[in-house]
Amino acid sequence: MDRPEVSVLVNTFEKPWHLRRCLVSLACQSIAGKMEVVVVDDGSRDETAAVVRGFARLAPFPVKFLTHPHEAFQLCRCRNEGAAVSSAEKLIFFDGDLIAGPDHIAEHLRHLAPGVVSNSYCVRLEEDVSQRIDEDLIQCGEFTRLVPRCGLAELAKMYRKAWLYTLIGHPNKPRCKGGDLGVMRADLEKLNGFDENFRAWGGEDDDFGFRLRAAKIRLKYIMNRTRSYHLWHPLAPSRPDRLRNGENEEYLHRRVRLTRCMSGLKKRTLRDLEVRLCGLAADATALQRALGIHFKWPQLPQGGRADVEVLPYPGEGRFTTAADARLLLVTQRVAAVPSRILK
Repeated sequence: MDRPEVSVLVNTFEKPWHLRRCLVSLACQSIAGKMEVVVVDDGSRDETAAVVRGFARLAPFPVKFLTHPHEAFQLCRCRNEGAAVSSAEKLIFFDGDLIAGPDHIAEHLRHLAPGVVSNSYCVRLEEDVSQRIDEDLIQCGEFTRLVPRCGLAELAKMYRKAWLYTLIGHPNKPRCKGGDLGVMRADLEKLNGFDENFRAWGGEDDDFGFRLRAAKIRLKYIMNRTRSYHLWHPLAPSRPDRLRNGENEEYLHRRVRLTRCMSGLKKRTLRDLEVRLCGLAADATALQRALGIHFKWPQLPQGGRADVEVLPYPGEGRFTTAADARLLLVTQRVAAVPSRILK
């Protein structure tokens, strides 16, 4: 086939039964002929690879498979690796324990656009319902008859709340749901993908959502148009009882959050930071010598966002708001720094 219109990136870990049903539901998509599927495995030691190989032989689209050694919880790594080997400009991240109705991916594409992320969510199925959903029910579409109405009502409530949050301009809500998410490749690259410093359960989607907003990329909920269905499984052993009790909580609420994360699609170092030097009298060479780091001094567009702004003081100049971090470099002994400089 020619270059696919959309790449569906499926992450999985030791749930081959769920993965097989997930892949069958993707094969039933109304736009299957315009897709490719990339399965990224977080180091499973079961029949996951065999499931993917068997499915790929009969799939109506190209299927790629990647795996790596299992080292704790590496969801962000899976997502980044999938994006790196995918071919399309439109990307759908889809958890491997979800199944989708036949128009699910097409509906994502109707709403996905440059600067707009499409985000749906799942109805959570109980164990008995999940066990009854076999490949035949998925292929004929009859599995949706088993979906409880209360689950659909919960999604409707979530959508109404999201609409209200958007209306009032809430700074952090609606929250990003990374398991069923559409994003343009160019927008993903603006964030440098998902932050691989999240190496335990939870927090990575909130972080991605914060960085989306910092990059002025709009999060659009579409669960009023389409939703996925979560097949039951026991909770992951690494999942905390509450997110705030998890290993990632401190990192999630770190003081400095770069829009382009350091450990993402590309592994950045301090030398890769894009630094804006403020002030008419600022000397980039002297500043680099003082800090002992050779920074990039990019020609950012007007209002372009830098990783760090540096303002030498005393000197002329002010911080802008188009940076993730601000560094005031006091070059002489002074009694106090004027408050206007710090605003």
